[in-house]
Amino acid sequence: MLDRRTEIWVALICLVAGLWTAILWVPFDSETPPIYDFRRQIYIGDAMLPMVAAFGISICALVHLLLSWRRQVTDADGPFDKLTATFFLYLFAIIIAAFVVMYWAGPVALALFGPSGDEAVTYRQMRSTAPWKYIGFVLGGFILVFGITSLLEGSMRWKRALSSILAIVVLIVIFDLPFDTILLPPNGDF
Repeated sequence: MLDRRTEIWVALICLVAGLWTAILWVPFDSETPPIYDFRRQIYIGDAMLPMVAAFGISICALVHLLLSWRRQVTDADGPFDKLTATFFLYLFAIIIAAFVVMYWAGPVALALFGPSGDEAVTYRQMRSTAPWKYIGFVLGGFILVFGITSLLEGSMRWKRALSSILAIVVLIVIFDLPFDTILLPPNGDF
């Protein structure tokens, strides 16, 4: 565990970065605002999801800041130790593995199992069609959610695997099914 002062600084940095991202960076770097009206129809713009994520980070950082501020200083508070370093190493490894799988699972699956014909079909052409648009999101999201929750619990459990799958399905139902114009990550990168 990090000492109290380090926790406060980490929370402050995350709070400022989250607010800066949500208020300045995302609105000025996106083509469309969070919600916009086009031909009398309301659409979710490019800025919506990054702004919601940045505000979520800011809220979590604020809660962490308040909890760290109230925490009593104890003798157990020490510098960055081996256990903390190992935890962060595993955490970053899980995140990197999840992002690599999320990015490449769809194109690799299409190359291996996709439709064949005279013209080669690219992933860019198929990125908004089922099942190709879900493969990377589901596999990478499962690795991310299951890996991090297993790391925090200290063991892998089948109940955690089921809840991870349920979390991914809920995200698909919320963000993909109601909207025709939204591409799940990483499909917008292709």
